[in-house]
This record gives sequence, C-alpha cells and structure tokens, in this order.
Amino acid sequence: MKGLKAEDRVANSLRGAGAHVIKSPGSRGSADLIATWNTGKEWMVQVKYSKTGRPAGLSSQEQKNLVSRANRHKATPVLAQVTPGKIKYLSVKSKREIKP
Repeated sequence: MKGLKAEDRVANSLRGAGAHVIKSPGSRGSADLIATWNTGKEWMVQVKYSKTGRPAGLSSQEQKNLVSRANRHKATPVLAQVTPGKIKYLSVKSKREIKP
C-alpha cells in the first residue's frame, strides 16, 4: 500500500465514523484530507504510511505547515499513522491519540 491507497483507507475510515471527507488535489499540500464532522468541527489530516509497522511521523516543516493551515481554518491538525493492520489518529498539537 502506497500513499494514495493509505489516503483512501483513512478517508473511508473517517467516512465510516460519520465525517464528510475531501481529498486534497494531488495530495501535495500540508493536508491530504479535510474531514468535516456533523458538529461543524474540521480535521486537517496528513496521512503517513509505513509498511514496516513502525508508525511514520511528520517532519518539523510538515508539522509547522499543517498547524499553520489548520489554525487559519480553525481546524484540528491531525496525523493519521497507517500501518498494515491499523490507523492511529494523533492530534499534532497535543501528540495524543484521538478517535474519530
């Protein structure tokens, strides 16, 4: 599974949890996905995939860009760590796991 398949997997997971999900064109920006919840809350999600089972993280520049963009849109910056058997969602600001 490469990046685009991982993004599709995360998008489907978020949709299953009740979010409306939009994929960023080309997925080259700070957020790969934008998830909007029924409550009006919004997540800006950067998806990272690792086939080794060790979750991948954001570079300091990726983190800075994601937080900045999320702040402008009053959204929550989220890292989705995808491994072959799991998707883990982390708040980029608090570094804590969050549930969709």
